[in-house]
Amino acid sequence: MKLTKEEIAQDFRKLIKPLSETFGPSGQEDEVYELIKKEIESYDVTISTDVMGNLIAFKKGNRPGKLMVAAHMDEIGLIIRHIDANGFIFIETLGGIAPQQFFGKHVVIRTEDGRHIDGIVNSLHPGRPDRCTEMPKSIGEFFIEVGAESREEVYEMGIQEGDPVSIDYPVIELGKHRVGGKALDDRALVFMLIEVIKMLQDEKDTPDFYAVFTTQEEVGARGAIVAARSIAPDMAIALDMSLATDIPGVSAQKMVNSLGKGASIKIMDKLSTCVNGLLADRKIVKEMKEICRENQITYQIEAYAAGATDASFMQTLNAGIRAGGIQIPMRYVHSYEVVDVRDVVDCVGLLYHFVKKTEI
Repeated sequence: MKLTKEEIAQDFRKLIKPLSETFGPSGQEDEVYELIKKEIESYDVTISTDVMGNLIAFKKGNRPGKLMVAAHMDEIGLIIRHIDANGFIFIETLGGIAPQQFFGKHVVIRTEDGRHIDGIVNSLHPGRPDRCTEMPKSIGEFFIEVGAESREEVYEMGIQEGDPVSIDYPVIELGKHRVGGKALDDRALVFMLIEVIKMLQDEKDTPDFYAVFTTQEEVGARGAIVAARSIAPDMAIALDMSLATDIPGVSAQKMVNSLGKGASIKIMDKLSTCVNGLLADRKIVKEMKEICRENQITYQIEAYAAGATDASFMQTLNAGIRAGGIQIPMRYVHSYEVVDVRDVVDCVGLLYHFVKKTEI
């Protein structure tokens, strides 16, 4: 099912709001799972899960080899650590985020029975006359206000230690081409994988195709590791974000990627002797570039020694997996994230043609 650029853009604007705004911190991806399952279950895929909660959509191909494409369902979030006697809720982070970004934010707590309860994050410093000019430096200085006057009242609301928390950034349209929202890392890429499943509906001339919506990427790619060990793919492609650094204060020498300049092809990320990182398979990179040139897809390159994706961890599993990445450039990662719809469309086109063309 071939779609025009306009149709892909329309699909994105329709689906990104529920994808972005659905609750899904690391380890709590079940609501996102159900939304994705509903979107893809009518297509020509066999859906399964595993002990980590990954959603695996398998499409049988007629060419040799196994291709796994991963997009993670989870988002950066918080978890309740302590509730004090006055009903204030103290928290820890789930994933990499600067604590200062929490200040004044609306959050949603999910209780054990699945209810969503609103709260507001504040810190120990603002509002205190003796320290109001100080900037909070650690997560321990922040707490959530839910309107309770005691620990017992918090418990009566159904909130308890260990409950997950999502930071609320409603989806908004910015100008003609851009969208802002929560968890676009990685829900914009989740959309991308859903759309390619849809476009491959009538295609048979592909390798065996495993579209894997993974869990717990933000805390160490745990879902992808388990899925890749089980599937044992010959090739793995991670779909994730790339830093769009075309903002004030960033020099040309430090530029990574830009909004509106096309799909980002991963070359490398955080490589060190003690942290997993990806050095992308050179043949995969070359093939992706060729596909972009052949299909008039705008692209850019990411060679940035920071961050990591599911591919960073999958590459060295089993006896080794050829690995690469396709990324959507994104501003303000792990806060109010912003993407350009034109880049999303280019990424969808690149992945679709790659699945159809690649030889394993």
